[in-house]
Amino acid sequence: MNDDVVTIKNRLGNRVVIPAHHYELDEVVDMADFLGDSYKLAVDCSKTRAEYIVFGGVSFMAEGAALLAGSDQKVLIPDPQAGCPMAQMITGEGAKAVYETLSARCDRQIIPIVYMNSHADMKAFCGAHDGTVCTSSNASKIVKRFLDEDKSVFFSPDFNLGINTANDLGIPGHEVVTVRRDGTLEGADPSSARIFLWDGFCHVHKTFTLDDISRLRSSHPDIQIIVHPECEEAVVTASDYAGSTAMIYNTVKDAAPGTVWGIGTEYRFVARMANTFSDKTIIPLRESICHDMSRITLEKLTVSLASVESFIKDKGPLIHPVTVPESLKKDAKKALQRMIDIVEAS
Repeated sequence: MNDDVVTIKNRLGNRVVIPAHHYELDEVVDMADFLGDSYKLAVDCSKTRAEYIVFGGVSFMAEGAALLAGSDQKVLIPDPQAGCPMAQMITGEGAKAVYETLSARCDRQIIPIVYMNSHADMKAFCGAHDGTVCTSSNASKIVKRFLDEDKSVFFSPDFNLGINTANDLGIPGHEVVTVRRDGTLEGADPSSARIFLWDGFCHVHKTFTLDDISRLRSSHPDIQIIVHPECEEAVVTASDYAGSTAMIYNTVKDAAPGTVWGIGTEYRFVARMANTFSDKTIIPLRESICHDMSRITLEKLTVSLASVESFIKDKGPLIHPVTVPESLKKDAKKALQRMIDIVEAS
């Protein structure tokens, strides 16, 4: 199967590109033209001129690539059922209703910021209301941008990334409101709140606990703990470092040989780092797997590539092309591009 992918890729040449997320299966990562976290993949996909982008990631990532693609480019996903439970925890329609309620009660203008782990309708909602997208690698920078303009922020869908970002920026708890999924508000007075946090979560990162950290510190006294900011607030506070997938990778890569690392993020990514950086001891806080990423397999990737080849020869349709409704495209792309502009400008 590996040989099939390589053979088809060689025949297609630079007409096709395969981006893959760090959480993908090794067999998919091995076939990738570029590898990264969600921000890097968004930027790389916006720059490629390949006619066909076969995305090794979950559906919201492929949607993002489709939003940034040119009119002459087509995006495919090997399995459209590869989703993200957190992205399902809020919709554009639901966010609009909440936003209107919050705006009526807050003294400041509220800027909606949606995590990349969201669908096109959420990105379009943000774009239509002067908001933007963010990723875990740039959330603090983007939230700070609007707080510095004396605006409040409605952050969704991941509560943990939101509260950990607020802590990173020194925002006190009495200026933070939690927005429950039933619309209930908890915490600060909405009229003076600076950050409103939706209460979604990532099941992969929510599993890590303080006991996991204590266990590793007991067995490895010199261990350094690094976790993803989608982890619970207490877990992030108890860790030595917290950051995006790219930050975790680069921190471990640049660490001195012989150092010991306990890592709280998706297990396949941690296991791959342990193999890559064998001069260090790398231990997962626990084995927590993104099963949606697991849906993208080498076999399905082969089918996608074969469909591109057949399509070019007018011998069949593309299998699982990714499209975004025209009604969402303009505003969703605006929100994505605004993120890239803010980050790349600095």
